[in-house]
Parts: sequence; C-alpha cells; structure tokens
Amino acid sequence: MEQFDLIVIGNGSAGDNIARTLGRRDLRVAVIEREHLGGECLNDGCIPSKALIDISKRAGDEGLTWSEVVARIHAVQLLVRGSDPNGGMRGDGIELVWGNPRFTAPTTVAVDGRVLTAKDAVVATGTEPGLPPIPGLAEARPQTNRTIFTLPSQPASLAVIGGGPIGLELGQAFNRLGTEVTIFEALDRIAYTEDAEISLELTKLLERDGIRIETGATIERVDRAGGVVTITTQRGEFRFDDVLVAAGRRPQVPDGLVELGLERDRRGFITVADCGRTSLDGLWAAGDVTGKFQFTHYASYQAHHIARHILDEKCDPIPETLVPWAIFTEPEIGHAGMTEEQARAAHANVRVAILRAEEFDWFRTTSQLDGFAKVIADGDSGVLLGAHFLCARGSTLVGEACLAIQHGMTARQVASTIHPYPTASELFRWACARLV
Repeated sequence: MEQFDLIVIGNGSAGDNIARTLGRRDLRVAVIEREHLGGECLNDGCIPSKALIDISKRAGDEGLTWSEVVARIHAVQLLVRGSDPNGGMRGDGIELVWGNPRFTAPTTVAVDGRVLTAKDAVVATGTEPGLPPIPGLAEARPQTNRTIFTLPSQPASLAVIGGGPIGLELGQAFNRLGTEVTIFEALDRIAYTEDAEISLELTKLLERDGIRIETGATIERVDRAGGVVTITTQRGEFRFDDVLVAAGRRPQVPDGLVELGLERDRRGFITVADCGRTSLDGLWAAGDVTGKFQFTHYASYQAHHIARHILDEKCDPIPETLVPWAIFTEPEIGHAGMTEEQARAAHANVRVAILRAEEFDWFRTTSQLDGFAKVIADGDSGVLLGAHFLCARGSTLVGEACLAIQHGMTARQVASTIHPYPTASELFRWACARLV
C-alpha cells in the first residue's frame, strides 16, 4: 500500500486546482486519471466548442472542408494542453497515475494492481452526457458533445435535442458551416436559464439565420434506419442525417463509493457539506460531480477553498458568491445576478433599463449591431440586482457587471465611472445611467 497525503480522482478544473495547490506545498499528491488530462472542458466541452464556433465564422470564406475544421479544432486542443504529456505535474510534486480507480475505503484506491491510500481524497470526476428517456433514442446512436467533434463527415441536416448552452452553441456553429439545423426544446423557450427577453431575442436572431426552433416539443420517439434519423413529435415526423443530444448531464461517480455508503442526491450527484466534505470520512468532492453550478470557473472557485480546508484541517463553509456565466452564441449571452422575474419576486420596487447595442459606436464600427444590455436595480436603493447581455462581447462585459453586483454597487456608481470610447463596455455604463 502506497501512502500519500492526498489522492485526487480526475484532472479537470477542480481536481487540477486542488492537486497543484497542495503539491506546491510539498505534500505528496497522487492524481488518478483514466482517459486524458484537462477534463471535459479541454477535451469535449469549452475548448473544442469555442474553437468550432470561431472556425465556423470563417469556414465558408476560407473554403474549409469538414476534415480541415476538425483538424483545426484538434490543433487548438493541443495548443491549450501543451507539450508535456504529464501536464507539468512533476514540477508541482504530483505523481500522475493512469487507470480506472476503485475505492476500497473512503481514502484508499485500487488502480491497475496498485493500492494508494491517503489522509484525504478528492473526487473531481465531473459529468458525462445524459440521454433523456425517449423511446429509441439510445438505439439511434445519437451524437453528444463527446463525439460530435470527431464525426467522419459533416451532416447535411442535424437535429439538436436541447435548447441550452451546448445545443445552442453547436447548433449555430453547424448552421454556419452549412448544415440545416433544427433545435428541439421541451420547454416553452430556449436558453431557459436566461432572462425571458434575452431568450426571445436570441430565438429571433437564430431563426433569422435559418435555424428552425421547435419549443414546447414533446419527442415521442427517435429512429435511425440506414443514413436517416427520424424524430417523431406530437407535431409530426422530422428527418435528418444525424441527431445531437444536448439535454442534461449525469455524474461520473468512481467505482466502489456507492457500496461504501456515499450519500448522493436524487439525481445521483455527490452530496457535500457547505465546505465540500462528503458523507465519508476524509473524502471530499468538487466540481460538476457535486451537481452545483456546472461551470469550469465555479469548479476552480470551489476547489480553491477545499484545498485551503485540507491544508488547514478546517471545514469552514465555502463563501457564497455571485456566479456569472456566458453562452457563446453570436451574439453572446452574459448573465450576472437576478433576472427581471426573480428580482420582482424578491423586491417590492424594481427598475429595469434596456439599451440596444446599435446605439453605440463600437458596435456600429464593427458591424455587430444585434442585441442589447438589460440592467435591473432595486427601485429604492438603486443597488444593482442583475445584468444581462445579448451582444458582441457579452461574455466579457458580464465580468464588470458581476463585480458591481457582488459588491453592492448602485447603478449611479457604475454610470459615473468613465469607460473608454469607443468600446463595448460603454453599453453597460449607459444602460445603468438610464436607471439614475
């Protein structure tokens, strides 16, 4: 049995952050990974999808074939991954162990004939694509974010099941590459986590670009026969070359933990205390496998505090914080704080301002006129409650908005702060000025 100070299962954002923090403190750390370094984000999520989105904007003008598109995506992944097959872990005092781990005790792991044990262990194994319980769907061999980037050929038509971030981003990218795309969403609007006005505006823009959007869509079954996928809904049958499922995630819980009595929620995600501890002594969990905010940036935040808890042998609650996010359609969505509906449910007096991008010179000079900013404030104090962007650089603008909301700034304070001209950031300033 090999003794370590810490064992980390998984090398995504959360696991990597914890392992390096403790490894640099001269603790003996082992990271166990069964597939590849970088987790879902680098290999099957954020990085390849953002590369595809960027490439799709130019693919037509450059005359790129699908194989050339895929090659460029893989080149971006290699650039982000770096040249060290061990991800620089040796330099941080970390031993990288390849294999499929099985827990035999809360902090003891068997992997390929080795047995590793430690005082503490962290599960940071993330999630995998989930398939909704639609008859015939599994048998139809659908694409997911783990397979779509390695398709041998580009489909002429593609059904996307799910109108959330993954479905919207990949659907728009394939549409720009020349694929006929239809998005099926069971709810009454796409981008359902967003402010309703953002969702409705994005729907209009996507439909303008030729994407068909079927909301309130109940899919009765999916069939694949030869090279044709048939999707049957209450509105009739639709036929496609392929189907992409982007409708939910399920946790990847390492072998052995369920048998040891690990507590999980009704969806199967690992239940953690406010500090990140699980129900088993010495075992922590971080990142998407906990079922909280499933974003790389939140996983890093969560992991930072868990690493400190392990070092200090404490279990203080991870501080509550405002978590922003973005959806990288074009135009981009940036989300910070409350939607208008949430704000009106929580506050008696709410003020709202909307300012369109086309009113500002940066958007005019770059010919990116679509979209708007929407800001929400308490009507009495003027304190900002939410900021929502659907515009070019919306994913970047939301950072300033998150800072302002998290620290209780008022719309007047933002409006009185000089922003450089001509920039996209003026949109947020002057939207706030409309609340003053």
